[in-house]
Amino acid sequence: MAATQLVYLFASDIPVGGALPWPVFLATGDLLAPAGFVVPDEFVQQRLIMSTPVRIGTAADRGRPAIDMDSEELSAKIASHTSDPLKYFKQNAETVVLTFKLPAEDDNRTVNADFYGRIAMSSLIVSAPVLGLGDEHKWKNFEGMPMTVQILFGRTLCMFKTTLMRYAAVPNGHLFLRYPQKVVTKVFRQALRVTARLSVSVTLDNGSVLPALITNLSDSGCAIETGLLLGAAGTALTVTFQARITDTAQLISVPGVIRSVRGQLSQQMRYGVEFAGHIDDSTAKALKSFLYEQLAEA
Repeated sequence: MAATQLVYLFASDIPVGGALPWPVFLATGDLLAPAGFVVPDEFVQQRLIMSTPVRIGTAADRGRPAIDMDSEELSAKIASHTSDPLKYFKQNAETVVLTFKLPAEDDNRTVNADFYGRIAMSSLIVSAPVLGLGDEHKWKNFEGMPMTVQILFGRTLCMFKTTLMRYAAVPNGHLFLRYPQKVVTKVFRQALRVTARLSVSVTLDNGSVLPALITNLSDSGCAIETGLLLGAAGTALTVTFQARITDTAQLISVPGVIRSVRGQLSQQMRYGVEFAGHIDDSTAKALKSFLYEQLAEA
């Protein structure tokens, strides 16, 4: 069995402000930091040292503390990290959803965060949501906590498991999340669409407000059922419904136009509504967040 020598590293090997000339591994062979990673401060340096890091040894390392690892096993682990699972992911995040359970709580929390950036193969940076514990800096007490992340962009939902590496309070509260080794994506090639049963209020041009039911919802329109007459094709209206997004109820109101009408008044009318007119950014984001959550649960 061929073996590769891994030599242990010390603080002097990974100086603050310097870029790593080689990848750093855990003693198990798992990647800890890629070559080129810049150690930003003493805190990160200490975290790396606490992990008992190693690198692949060379002939010049004779006499240094080292361990041997099966070469094939190490090669397989290195190969699994050479491809960035988020290489297609840039500043195109629409929503970041974090799911985690605090040590003193029984139920998971699901909260929204803003995407700030990423250090390839090292960490993701997102805003630090308010925990409501009386001190917004409580995040620093939960470093190392596991969590699940969903990132929504375009027509793709990206999901992975990670841990909280570090909380930073300056300039605004933000979290460094460990870079994922494995990512699951769902690509929705057509319009985002889910089957639903949502109570909706339909406001007509004359000011009348009628009750109805959304049975199918997408980011471009919806299907509505009701026993009432809403109008013929071409009729403008506004649909308003309450959506639960990350366990928070939010009112969504979207202007639209009837594009199709089916059924009979004596039974149930079915209307195809296209969302049209101006939709503000916050409403569009809330609608997509709701759709992505439903798709992720499907």
